[in-house]
Amino acid sequence: MKSTYIHGKCYYQGDNGIMLPAVTTVLKATQSPESLKALSHWRNKVGDIEANRIAANSRRRGNALHQLIKKYLQGYLVKADKSFVQPYWDSVQLVLNKISDVQLVEQDAPNYVERYAGKVDLVARYQGVPHTIEWTTAEEAKPSIHRLYDKPLQLAAYTGSVNRHYSHIFKSKINHALIVVALPDRDAQIFSFNRSTLINEWHNWLNRLRLFYKFFS
Repeated sequence: MKSTYIHGKCYYQGDNGIMLPAVTTVLKATQSPESLKALSHWRNKVGDIEANRIAANSRRRGNALHQLIKKYLQGYLVKADKSFVQPYWDSVQLVLNKISDVQLVEQDAPNYVERYAGKVDLVARYQGVPHTIEWTTAEEAKPSIHRLYDKPLQLAAYTGSVNRHYSHIFKSKINHALIVVALPDRDAQIFSFNRSTLINEWHNWLNRLRLFYKFFS
């Protein structure tokens, strides 16, 4: 799918030219006042220069880790020869060893029913069970799921897209998902979502999507 920007917001061009807003665009545009206040407080605390440096480093290591995982899952021999990403690559090894039956890697996932799209990190079996999996990095372990902020909604949105558009993969809906937080010098932190928690996050996502279409369509 081709992506484009309209009024500063990312959209995917789907079948028949239909424009589907990106999941990340929807979430960014509909952040709660509390989230915006917390972000503003953090930037004021560390300063704009440091905040921009931290954000840039986070994107850099995240992109590097995603590329390593993608190549590995596609069957290539990979080596994390950049010292900044090596600890994060080591962190996810135990998770990667439990993955099989890889179906989608960094794949566009449109949803023409609820009308949005995104790029899912991974759809595969984890410990033998079909999962949607998202990778992220952090310098420190998350004290609770709440510190993942909108990541669970993003995960639910991608799972919904996969169940709508790629329902043939496992011949049944995916009811399990993971957010894997790669950490330096320790095993990755794993947040698991079952059918019940995914449904809850799915409804939260739909509320945000409705807000987006109400104010930005």
